[in-house]
Amino acid sequence: MSKYGNKLATPEQAAALVKDGMWVDYGTVQMPRAFDRALAARAGEVRGVKVRMLGHLTPLEIMEKDPEGKSFWTANWHILGHTRRYIAENRGTHIPYNFGESARIYREDIEVDLAVQTVTPMDKHGYFNFGPLNNFKKAVFEKAKIRVVEVVEDMPWCYGGYDECIHISQVDRVIENKTDKLITIPSAPASDTDRAIAAHIAELIPKDGPCLQIGIGGLPDTVLRLLADSGARDIGIHTEMVTEAIMELHEAGLITGRKKTFLPEKIVWAFSIGSRKLYDWIDHNPALAMYPVDFTNDPNVIALNKDLISINAVLGVDLQGQVSSESIGFHEYSGTGGQLAFVRGAYYRSTKGLPPIGYAGSKSILAFHSTYKDKNGKLQSKINPTLTPGEIVTVPRTDVSFLVTEQGVAYLKGLSIPERVLAIVKLAHPDFRDGLLEEAKKMHWLNKQWALGGF
Repeated sequence: MSKYGNKLATPEQAAALVKDGMWVDYGTVQMPRAFDRALAARAGEVRGVKVRMLGHLTPLEIMEKDPEGKSFWTANWHILGHTRRYIAENRGTHIPYNFGESARIYREDIEVDLAVQTVTPMDKHGYFNFGPLNNFKKAVFEKAKIRVVEVVEDMPWCYGGYDECIHISQVDRVIENKTDKLITIPSAPASDTDRAIAAHIAELIPKDGPCLQIGIGGLPDTVLRLLADSGARDIGIHTEMVTEAIMELHEAGLITGRKKTFLPEKIVWAFSIGSRKLYDWIDHNPALAMYPVDFTNDPNVIALNKDLISINAVLGVDLQGQVSSESIGFHEYSGTGGQLAFVRGAYYRSTKGLPPIGYAGSKSILAFHSTYKDKNGKLQSKINPTLTPGEIVTVPRTDVSFLVTEQGVAYLKGLSIPERVLAIVKLAHPDFRDGLLEEAKKMHWLNKQWALGGF
């Protein structure tokens, strides 16, 4: 008999459990590819199967084998490249949410008929580990009527605080995927503009024992690498995502977490996507403590960290400070993620009637290039009078603290509308500043006295 008892199944046997109209859940990013291929083989046989997931780094076989969308439809928590195509073809959609609320949404608000998620090989105690993608996997399995794990042989085992494992007794079927390896992605290269922005941000970060949250992309990683040359020491980490730069600074002895006020000496995180080297560093590394995202992204938990510096990239900003980080016009580009939670957690200070939470040195920083080139190669501003119609507001103007571009830094808390306009215009490329000021005047956001510097 198998070490799994009678629970070992082929991908085809597991996929045969799917019935018409079911809600199937694929988990997060590292998709169950053996199961996906087997389910795709049933295209035309099943009808109205809805598959929920958070991102995917490769094409989905269920979508490729069902071009008319008669059998399968996808709902995605976070949009990546392939998902955009499926949405454009009306074969899928986005689920708006705050990343940190995802576990609660699963437990309280939605149904899961069958969940299949990738895990490490089972250990001698009968546990599977969720690998470098804790996020909300345990909550998915708690809600699912049928629970299937797909074992990926080279997935790293990640030590955690809680909810990083599932026991064989909690599983209905086990698929052993001996074909597919864990998907890796390269680091995004830094540009000169990234380095200019990072230099501005580095000046805002305490050098002795800051605790950092680093968002996705080349820009936040560039900030970390610049800190390595700035004299920063005893850096702590409380973040969603562990990146290549976090690994590099830990190996260099600059990330120690010794001065963290919450979970000292631990890199607190929820997920990682990166190189094979990064996965090997994460594997059985006691310096890291992986938690579900409802813990890492709880603003009150975030606020327990002294000198918490949250650094995230955004797509665009308007002249009142509304921030869009997830859509381009009405086209969903990514997702809300945890950006708003960290913005609020970094700014949070408890009131006099509560135990002290939140620290004066904590900061939320939202960074972006001031320009981009359109499809015709023409320079365009990422700062506009108003957001494009249909564009999603990820961070309301009332929550924004620091905005940074290669042109400089603006702090918006407490500023009136004309003060905000003047501060944000200074972040724009010089070629666009006069036009932005004129538009602000037309909207009565900048009267003559402010425009002339009379106040």
